[in-house]
Amino acid sequence: MELLISMKAETINKGIYFKESAFMQMPTAQSGGHFVAEYREGDEDKLRLLNRYVNILKQKLDGKEDFFVHETSLGFKLLKPVDNDMEYMDAWADWVKFTRGLLRELKEIVGEE
Repeated sequence: MELLISMKAETINKGIYFKESAFMQMPTAQSGGHFVAEYREGDEDKLRLLNRYVNILKQKLDGKEDFFVHETSLGFKLLKPVDNDMEYMDAWADWVKFTRGLLRELKEIVGEE
């Protein structure tokens, strides 16, 4: 099983010097950034177990505005808005810790550990 973690921020707004911009900026209250964790599994049997877990995860997170779960053909993506009241690097460290903990649980569920 693979875990890919990243951050997604909106593109910089058009301004005086740029008609359009593909530059990314650090997430702030103005940019609406999200932390992203993508869990991927290549083995079909393990993927079926992972998909069952995704349904349970969705039920547990239902009603919580902090997390969004999107199923993919190889697993799922978990998104969480950046907490603008927290120092960015502290928020990133918490996200890495959380996503790696979830990865350990998922590996136990699908029988990798």
